[in-house]
Amino acid sequence: MWRTYYKKVKGVSKLLLIIVIVVILIVSGIAAYTLTQIQTPTTSRIISPGKLVVFVWEDFTVPDVFDPLTKKYPTLTIENNIFTSQPEMLAKLMGGFKADVVSPCIDFLPRLIEQDMLQPIDLARLSNWNNIFKSIREYPGIWRDGKLYMVPTAFGLQAGVTYRKDKVSSINSWADIFNPAYKNRVLILNDARIGIVMAAWALGYEHPWNLTSRDLQRIAEFYKEHRDVILKFYESDIEARELLASGDAWIIAGSGPAQSYWLMSEGIEAEFVLPEGKGIGWLCGLSILKASENLEGAHLYIDYFISEDPQTYYAYEWLYGPTNENVFRKIPEEKLKESGIVGPETLSEVLPLIDPPNLDEWLQVWEKIVAG
Repeated sequence: MWRTYYKKVKGVSKLLLIIVIVVILIVSGIAAYTLTQIQTPTTSRIISPGKLVVFVWEDFTVPDVFDPLTKKYPTLTIENNIFTSQPEMLAKLMGGFKADVVSPCIDFLPRLIEQDMLQPIDLARLSNWNNIFKSIREYPGIWRDGKLYMVPTAFGLQAGVTYRKDKVSSINSWADIFNPAYKNRVLILNDARIGIVMAAWALGYEHPWNLTSRDLQRIAEFYKEHRDVILKFYESDIEARELLASGDAWIIAGSGPAQSYWLMSEGIEAEFVLPEGKGIGWLCGLSILKASENLEGAHLYIDYFISEDPQTYYAYEWLYGPTNENVFRKIPEEKLKESGIVGPETLSEVLPLIDPPNLDEWLQVWEKIVAG
């Protein structure tokens, strides 16, 4: 009886031992496989798999830059959500839209911070941070109380003038674009801040962000008096470029240097200028929303877009100023000259794009200007 019982127990013990060993092997195998899968292809760093929701400009979703990102981090499932304007972006976020990463520009960044929508970025998690131009890393607008709230990914010029050289001899001052000789040939960017600033420069104002109600009414009258020269208040760069290419328009007021580059690539002699050396600079980047549930993925995403490959793509294909200094230094001088890509020092030479204190009044005045 005892021997029979012992044999049964012994048999069960062996069986349990075998089961335990098998379980351990299976668990070990799964763990090894998981660790292998979540290692990045280029480093031995292990990242947490998960979903990353981004709310960005379309720029960040083009296959040439997005596909390499997904290959580099195969365990990150990235959901792209696109906005077409910053007011749209802000309205949707204030309406409760949840995401991990957002792509503001320097003029809207303060609104996101003041609405307590963002969290500071951890520089220790960004391997490419020190490759960004020092002047851009230290740009005051991206910091608040010693904390970083936006990693700049691109910069450039806005509120310049592009014109057809076969139709217009030269543009030297901002008043020149309102010359009666250009009746129905001028395109004005449909943006309240840029449109009003350009007219303020034409009228001789030196500090256009500090316009009073009386100043704004004077600008409204100025536009009314020169309405004949305006073909259209344009919405998109593509629309403006096509109108210049067809000859319907001769001048684009409010453009960046990319317009003239694209036109010249089509065999149309065009030039980009900052009349009187006056223009507006833009700086855009990536921020982490306070509601983010994947901080590791958010930092990896940001770090990727300041690395050399995507920065090179945007510089050569979209003519953005790269914030990565290594990329900028590799661009041939001839390419810089013909494309109009500027260095970061230009940002200190032009007006930064900001919100004037009386923005609501600007918007109301501009709405009336556009309506005619």
